[in-house]
Amino acid sequence: MVAEAETANEAERFEEVTRIMGVEGDCPYDVIGANHNMSAENIKKRYWKLSLFVHPDKCPHPQAHQAFIKLNKAFKELQDPEKRKALDEKIKLKEEQEKFKVELKAMQEGAQWRKSQGILMEGDDELLADMEVKAPPKRDEWMTTLPPERKPGGGVPMHSTKTFSRTSKEGRGDTSVWTDTPSDRAQKAKMNYLEAYSETSALASTEEEKKGARADADLVDKYNKEKRSKSLVQKHQEEGKTRAKKKSKQQPEKEEWVGEHPWKPWDREKDLVAGRQNIKFDSENMAEGLSSRFSSGNFQRNFL
Repeated sequence: MVAEAETANEAERFEEVTRIMGVEGDCPYDVIGANHNMSAENIKKRYWKLSLFVHPDKCPHPQAHQAFIKLNKAFKELQDPEKRKALDEKIKLKEEQEKFKVELKAMQEGAQWRKSQGILMEGDDELLADMEVKAPPKRDEWMTTLPPERKPGGGVPMHSTKTFSRTSKEGRGDTSVWTDTPSDRAQKAKMNYLEAYSETSALASTEEEKKGARADADLVDKYNKEKRSKSLVQKHQEEGKTRAKKKSKQQPEKEEWVGEHPWKPWDREKDLVAGRQNIKFDSENMAEGLSSRFSSGNFQRNFL
């Protein structure tokens, strides 16, 4: 049982949570998913299996905690012999009433058929009288009245729809209530929970980053106030000003020809070698380099 609960996927866990939370009337047997004829030992096994399925530590469903509490409450009621006996008697009485209603309906239908055939039996008049006294069943308001968006003049054209498709259409609204299966509902609940969890975690991480950045900035300001008489920006600005002053004070040295000639005279030695590298033309070294590059086999070519 433990191994089966451990290997269950999240969709199965979500489905059990939605089933427990969707039980109407809070009947303990419906919550646990057991029959009133089931033994106490089998009910206990069923409870342990469901508790492993919907435990909040193992099921990420947002309503897992409420489902777990509801499951525990139902199991405690079934563990009490007096409460279970009263519940069983109530269920048996309800079953007997349903059975009696079915038999009475069959007898009334038989009396109605005999009347149509002109056959009369003792007691048929009473059965038909009870049948005529019964008031016609009333429908709920939602079955007889249209919603505002479906009423004439509401801006939506009237058309008959017999089936529902998964694709949404304009003016139709959300039809997932009729088309979604329990697994689809569980999957949607899971996705909504994951989206809400990711949003909260993102907000928490951004707040932590902001707090960390503020703390670092406060530490830097505190260090600057205690250890440094001037900030790094102020020191950089002062150094830039001193450099500019030194450059302005320095004057370029005058060359020899300034004042004697209107332009710079031609100097063969300086002007011809300006911007060139000093290269030593050694014939032996150049021959070795060329021979190593263009050699093939034992035969070496010497180009110099």
